[in-house]
Amino acid sequence: MRVIYIDVDSLRPDHLGAYGYRRKISPNVQSIADRGIRLTRYHSSDTPCVPSRAAFTTQRFGISSGAFGHQGADADVRLSESRSQHPDAPFFGYHLANVGGYHTVGMSCFAERHQAYYFHGNFMEFIRPSLSLGLDEDAKDVTDTAIDWLEKRGHKDHWFLALSYWETHTDYVIEPKWADLAAASGPAPDWPDAATIEKHQSIYGAHSARDLHGAFGAPSPVPEVMPDAIANRADFEKLINGYDGTIAYFDHHLGRLLEKLKALGLYDNTAIVLTSDHGEAFGENGIYAEHAMAHPATSRVPMIIYWPGVTESLKPDQRVHNGLFYHLDFGPTMCELLGLPIPTGWHGQSFANAVRGEAQDGRPYLVLSQGVHSFQRGVRMSDGQSDLFYVRTLHPGTYKVNPEELYDLAADPNMTVDLMPSRPELAVPMKAILNDWLHKYAGSPGSPKDAMQAALERGPVLYSDPERYLARLEATGRKDQAEDYKKRLGAFLKDKDIIPAHEKPKNTSFIRHP
Repeated sequence: MRVIYIDVDSLRPDHLGAYGYRRKISPNVQSIADRGIRLTRYHSSDTPCVPSRAAFTTQRFGISSGAFGHQGADADVRLSESRSQHPDAPFFGYHLANVGGYHTVGMSCFAERHQAYYFHGNFMEFIRPSLSLGLDEDAKDVTDTAIDWLEKRGHKDHWFLALSYWETHTDYVIEPKWADLAAASGPAPDWPDAATIEKHQSIYGAHSARDLHGAFGAPSPVPEVMPDAIANRADFEKLINGYDGTIAYFDHHLGRLLEKLKALGLYDNTAIVLTSDHGEAFGENGIYAEHAMAHPATSRVPMIIYWPGVTESLKPDQRVHNGLFYHLDFGPTMCELLGLPIPTGWHGQSFANAVRGEAQDGRPYLVLSQGVHSFQRGVRMSDGQSDLFYVRTLHPGTYKVNPEELYDLAADPNMTVDLMPSRPELAVPMKAILNDWLHKYAGSPGSPKDAMQAALERGPVLYSDPERYLARLEATGRKDQAEDYKKRLGAFLKDKDIIPAHEKPKNTSFIRHP
């Protein structure tokens, strides 16, 4: 078997025609979906970039792998005491190569971008598609590199080729013609509407409407494609045109890759998987063009699989599965489809039946984590009658979020109404799920400590500084927001006026002198 695994950074599934998007900007993705299956509620367990790919590499939740964030030790994968992979939980690509005999190849700048060199452990062969340190690789470079490899090695069997595309991650570094193409393909999404955007002016945080390009007031780095802020619908539409333009640009180069597979006679006998490391918020919780929370806007990703000899003949109703799945479920699925044993220490469960078009139960719930822009853990639970999301914030980062929030995703997919104040009883089963999950992975005998809890005092400060952001709110006339932010930070905000105990003047008035 030959497998191409395509990871498109920050790709929201609902901006693809295969998932019902009204803008037809991804015809080549659609061509894969037309011959394959797609999962509609497929989530990265840990977000954003490093936690997601660390979980993919180890096939374990970040609470166990140790990599839950981007900063220092937050991004490090825990190895065994002998500095090797855990025997019951080998790296995904290592298992394919060592047990399955697959030649595993990675083409990505991800490891350089985040100094996450354990990612190389997935692959027997690793190629950077550009000479940079991973800051500016282009879809053309990635596709050119893949085509070159396929021409030299593609005719052989038993290989797994993983490609990383970066276009859809901010900043949207594309020629304006691609944004124009997206704009001409149809109207932008209806939400958020003008009234919602007006409300978002009072929501603060890095990559919020008024601080679109980070916590410190930076202007747009690509003004032709991205606005300086989201003050109205025109700004939002410009932002969406930029994002959708990056999708169109990626899809164009995906088309080149598919044409090369056809020219080499590999198109009909090569499995193709298309997914992402995380999604992107476009108004959810007041955040734009960022992946800062544990909510479904950030954690939900596409999963499209074409599997030769299996998916071509499926009926339309067999091509779509609406169950809940983790991206960690991909490893066991691959093993089952390839006839390989599934390591006992992996946390995923196979959805191979769904690929075959057979009956397949989704998971009853998902536990979702965010450890970079905020520290959050949430539970998405679906029982066929309701679709609820409960999230617990351990540290808010720069965001206007409550310690606990609850949303009805079926009635309110954009998460505009927090039900926690009015319907707290709905959250009870999800709070129990989260507590049991924490106990299982970080509270039972022999389990490692929860690294996120250990990092609370420092907080998620790699991309922002709470005190500096507080000063920005005050300097830009948002004193009411600054006061609200102080309350939410609470003990996380250092008191600059506090006097260390050893420097306080001593009160000696109570001492009797002879």
